[in-house]
Amino acid sequence: MLLFTFFFFFLMSYQLSTWGQQLPPGSMGLPLIGETLYYIRSMKTSKPTFMADHRKKFGDIFKTKLMGTLCIIMTKPDFIKWVLAHDGKEIITGYPKSFKNVIGGDSTLNSVGARWKSARKFLVNSLRTERLRTRVSVVEDLILECLDSWQNKDPVNVREETKSLAFNAIAQILLGSRLQSGPINDALRKDFFLMCEGLFAIPIKLPGTKFSNALQARARIIEKLERDVVSKPQPENDEDYYADYMEHMRQESLPGTTEEKLLEETRCHMLGTMLAGHETAACTMLFAVKYISEHPNVLAELQAEHEGIIRACKIGGGESRLNWDDYRKMHFTQHVISETLRLCNPISLAWRQAVEDISFHGYVVPKGWKVVCALREVHHDPAYYENPEQFNPWRHDNESDNRANKPPFLAFGGGPRYCPGADLARLEISLFLHHLVTKYDWELCGGDKASYFPLPKLSKGLQIHVHKRVLVD
Repeated sequence: MLLFTFFFFFLMSYQLSTWGQQLPPGSMGLPLIGETLYYIRSMKTSKPTFMADHRKKFGDIFKTKLMGTLCIIMTKPDFIKWVLAHDGKEIITGYPKSFKNVIGGDSTLNSVGARWKSARKFLVNSLRTERLRTRVSVVEDLILECLDSWQNKDPVNVREETKSLAFNAIAQILLGSRLQSGPINDALRKDFFLMCEGLFAIPIKLPGTKFSNALQARARIIEKLERDVVSKPQPENDEDYYADYMEHMRQESLPGTTEEKLLEETRCHMLGTMLAGHETAACTMLFAVKYISEHPNVLAELQAEHEGIIRACKIGGGESRLNWDDYRKMHFTQHVISETLRLCNPISLAWRQAVEDISFHGYVVPKGWKVVCALREVHHDPAYYENPEQFNPWRHDNESDNRANKPPFLAFGGGPRYCPGADLARLEISLFLHHLVTKYDWELCGGDKASYFPLPKLSKGLQIHVHKRVLVD
């Protein structure tokens, strides 16, 4: 062991001396794991300080070792935007090994080059506004089913409810009514949550580890999807993302395409899309309930906006169900969503990798190193957001009119990999908030503590007591 440790430090010192003084300052931490435990420990508190502490000590760009990989961390908005904009050039996607193995190297989140461009073209087309308009009723039905069940629960565990709701929504958008509530849905949802727990775990395949459990859950998800869902007859006018994606990639006729390759790509793409479609919506709904519960003035403004939409529908002789035009009227709701995402974005770090040595602001980013964009750090920087720890939706009021002075907002990433599902996430969260604030009053049970690794969560799941609300015309 001593010999191995000596060799490791010799190799590291050789590498660092090869690049000389051009590397950014920083700390490489312990052998093998680097500063991973320090980072995770910080993110599991209610006020993570890892990035702020390093930034104060080393500056806006620094080196470290996280998740077993050598990293250059970017914390300044201009630096981050440059990295995100250059994806596919000097830089490619570069998630850690555990993430790649669990989701699959062929998912849109991990693929590069022509295959990524083809997959993204399919995603963008699938989530374009014209198609989202037709899905309003599907999402609303699931929200109403979820919220109606709250009358029989006391207390309601908001975390469990929003996780299930977000899973059901993305599942039905991708595969239609074949994934409605039932035993198959329940089994898939349980394994999906188990898989997510291992995305950023230490990649050791020992029985009982989060990484090993995640890989086993992944295998069961694929087996259930192919045996119990996509193999069944497709109802008329129903969604079949699995078959549609395979056919799209088949028509693209990329080099090296075989039916076996297409099947594995489709599996990876499906898991990646389910993950991306689930986590943003689930986390944001959970923390939005927390924040508006703690700020009565925000709740009052939300209720006024949504009661106004209901009254306008009645005056116009319209139906009580929502449509796309109603969604587009939810202006303050968008501020609440943006502010919630700013404070607890599910994606704290955007992982990229240098494919060549890059000269950057007086430093070198070595080929093969991860380039990690600290998105959360930007959103909590007082240089851009006054009182950054304060929940204040009104700070987003003038952003559409003042784009030149708009503070950096990176909740959905940026550059060529900007999240194509951003509008779907906002639609789902908006409809949820509409029905929540018009149907229920509630009180927090209390005692929750926030943490942010691997994803934002609350220690007790945010339990609430709900009471049916009666609207007065």
